[in-house]
Amino acid sequence: SYKTYGLKQPQLNSDAFLSLVGSLSAILGNAAGRFFFGAMSDVVGFKKTFIPLTILQAATMLSYQYLANSRIAFCIATVVMLFCMGGNFALFPAQTMREYGSMGASVYSFMFTAFGSAALLGPILSNALLAKGGFGLVFKTIGLLSLVSTALAVLTL
Repeated sequence: SYKTYGLKQPQLNSDAFLSLVGSLSAILGNAAGRFFFGAMSDVVGFKKTFIPLTILQAATMLSYQYLANSRIAFCIATVVMLFCMGGNFALFPAQTMREYGSMGASVYSFMFTAFGSAALLGPILSNALLAKGGFGLVFKTIGLLSLVSTALAVLTL
């Protein structure tokens, strides 16, 4: 998490600062991302919304370690990261309903199990990556997986 990383960086290691980052990220990131990307998808469609979201997500994650050299840049990057996460939570239920109609809720409930799996397996994978290459490897892996999502959207939607 941003806080775990921040606590290990001398320039960010302040509980008050990291709590502020978390609060701003919840409001300006997660919540705003849901409204912004949800509205954007209603206007231009899923694909034209999802591709920029994944590119922004990838760029943020691939530069996250560099951006952490400054408190302001770290805060903005963390807000952007949660902005994209909120966007994902807004896009997928609506798109599932568009694609599958009355079966959309059943399909989305199955898709949603991926979040539960990630909650269980994510820390295990992150710890393995941390042991092999530190936070840089974790951020690069997440950024590259976001680019894989971009490529899949371009090729299949």
